[in-house]
Amino acid sequence: MLYSFLHVVLKALAVFYFRLQTDGIENIPKSGGVILAPNHPSDLDSIILGTAINRQLHTMGKEELFRRKFAAFILKKINAFPVKREKFDRASLRCALKILKDGNVIDMYPEGTVSKDGTLQEPKLGTAFIALQSKTPVIPVAIIGSYSVMSKGMRFPRPRKVVVKFGEPIFFDEYYDKPHKKEILKILSTRIMGEIKYLQESEGEAK
Repeated sequence: MLYSFLHVVLKALAVFYFRLQTDGIENIPKSGGVILAPNHPSDLDSIILGTAINRQLHTMGKEELFRRKFAAFILKKINAFPVKREKFDRASLRCALKILKDGNVIDMYPEGTVSKDGTLQEPKLGTAFIALQSKTPVIPVAIIGSYSVMSKGMRFPRPRKVVVKFGEPIFFDEYYDKPHKKEILKILSTRIMGEIKYLQESEGEAK
């Protein structure tokens, strides 16, 4: 109930304050596990993404956000779960796989962290790894304009237009039953980032 309430409130704020627009929302299946793979120009990206879609979003959050009991309580109520970023976190991996197995939507940022200047960074391998482990499709997402709203280090968002573009699902069927070697993960990660870049360029940079 808390998630549904916040979704309605934040959606209204996003449309009014950020002039939020979406494109390709029909590419998100109405049921079943799916990974949304966006670029990451702002700390607000998961909030923006959650308001942009019609299904409940589950998201990883850095472990530090969960250290206070009240904050951890609220974050878990809105489908967030902690991840240790400095090492391979088996607990967060198991959690992500269960979320997908249960037929839910999760966001995973291929870049791994917020971009300091808003440009695309080199991808990490985690998104591709979980896609193969879970055998779920990946939808590339371009979040355009959120860097101007709230870049890294800012404390309060500015009223700027934000566009969220959803690409067509990517299926990696031919790799599901093969060893998940680092070379394969690099190829798949590069492909995901390429699709995100294509979505960005098809829209043009939001200022």
